[in-house]
Amino acid sequence: MKKLLLFDIDGTLIRSNGAGRLTLAYALETLYGTCGPLDSYNMSGKTDPRIITDLLMAVGIPATEIKQKLPAIYELMAEHGQKIFWEKEMTPCPGIPALLAQLAARDDLLLGLLTGNAQLTAPLKLSAAGVDPLLFKVGAYGSDALDRNELPAIGMARANQLTGGNFNGNNTIIIGDTPADILCARAGRATAVAVASGWHAASTLADYHPDYLFDNLANTEQVLATVFA
Repeated sequence: MKKLLLFDIDGTLIRSNGAGRLTLAYALETLYGTCGPLDSYNMSGKTDPRIITDLLMAVGIPATEIKQKLPAIYELMAEHGQKIFWEKEMTPCPGIPALLAQLAARDDLLLGLLTGNAQLTAPLKLSAAGVDPLLFKVGAYGSDALDRNELPAIGMARANQLTGGNFNGNNTIIIGDTPADILCARAGRATAVAVASGWHAASTLADYHPDYLFDNLANTEQVLATVFA
């Protein structure tokens, strides 16, 4: 049975070195003159619309207005990202280039993204870190839903539409570095693969009981053997 692999981006595929926070600050300050309590806000595992809504509501901006302006915010983030992502010297996480090369050569899987990033900024981040965004044939993005737990179903539906296949939780694997990735895999009844290459220790991720847990994805053969066991 063919498998669908949906990768998170930040902390899983790449390290963005704070560039995402800078693009968000630029967009919000351009449109609103404030980015709210961004300096103290924990963005880990959250979707872009969730982050934007929390920050702007904290300074009194109504949710309805925020929702209307989300497309404009995403466009400004992408505009700034085209510059700042390359300046920040973003890099792939350990083992990612070798792992993706192996995965892309297989015909028993479909590679995709499941990320809190907006669809406009996701490929820019990957490119800036030296990861080819064209390797990922489908995606579920933060700009698709405020709640990350809705993204697995979106990713599976898009994979089915693209291939005419029957992807569901039984043959979908979600790979991410935060507790939110594990929880959204559970919401989609998918296999949860956690990796401690981001900002959460392996011991923290273990508390959420992923199906598989790696310190990083550097051991390509071990990862493949485990995931395709």
